[in-house]
Amino acid sequence: MDCNSVCTGIDKAFGLTYEEQIDIIKNAGFAGVFSDWMKDEDMNGIISYARNAGLEYIYLHAPFYGVDDLWHDEEGKLAEKMLKDLYGCADCCAENNVEIMVCHAIIGMDNHSPNELGLERIAKIVEYAKEKGVKIAFENTEGPEYLQMIFDRFGHYDHIGFCFDSGHEMCYNAGIDMLARHGEKLIVTHLNDNMGQTEEEITFHDDNHMLPFDGIGDWNDIAARMHKCGFTGPLSFELVKGNRPNRNTNDRYIKMTFEEYIAEAYDRADRFRKIYNT
Repeated sequence: MDCNSVCTGIDKAFGLTYEEQIDIIKNAGFAGVFSDWMKDEDMNGIISYARNAGLEYIYLHAPFYGVDDLWHDEEGKLAEKMLKDLYGCADCCAENNVEIMVCHAIIGMDNHSPNELGLERIAKIVEYAKEKGVKIAFENTEGPEYLQMIFDRFGHYDHIGFCFDSGHEMCYNAGIDMLARHGEKLIVTHLNDNMGQTEEEITFHDDNHMLPFDGIGDWNDIAARMHKCGFTGPLSFELVKGNRPNRNTNDRYIKMTFEEYIAEAYDRADRFRKIYNT
């Protein structure tokens, strides 16, 4: 798939079965889907259903609650649990010929001290994914210094890449140009919008994952910066229909049926695709 293809995600939060979501996404015009890796779900069946419907499965998103333990759990029990989940995601990718797994570098707004202990643990999943023939795309989230340290250490590996989250850049990364920093490794996208950082402290409440063109995002600029990186992969949109706590940015989406929401999401994705391919 290339940048003429647009993709979006399936998620339990949408309130429909994964099969129902896949059918609606396909009918709206999307060419591919992605999802979290869910160890308690029949991932083989979900992936097969999507492919039988004529959709590509772009990537699996690895679990991220607990990623901070890789860096800051000195005893190691929690870190081992996190690594076990990451191995499970890599195994699922390999078993189902899903090329990419997306990983967070860190979770937690107060974490700003990457260290060698964390790199030693991340090296384990980096090597494991290499053995399995799976690419890891590390995503810009909170704490950009963690992502920087990962790429400083592992960025030369052919199977290590960058997942650009446009919304995270706006609200978590204080507008730092993450594509300028890591765009040479760009292999997958999380395209979404928000209103930027709206309070004195950064919280996940601003990570609204709105439809493109509904927030402060400069989508012409995003397209230009992605072009500069030479990105030619599918355009993947990571979107959330509901509101974050104490926010009402997504009220309009909540009132829509899932079919209406996905149809609108496709229109926005197609609008950006046309900008990107101009």
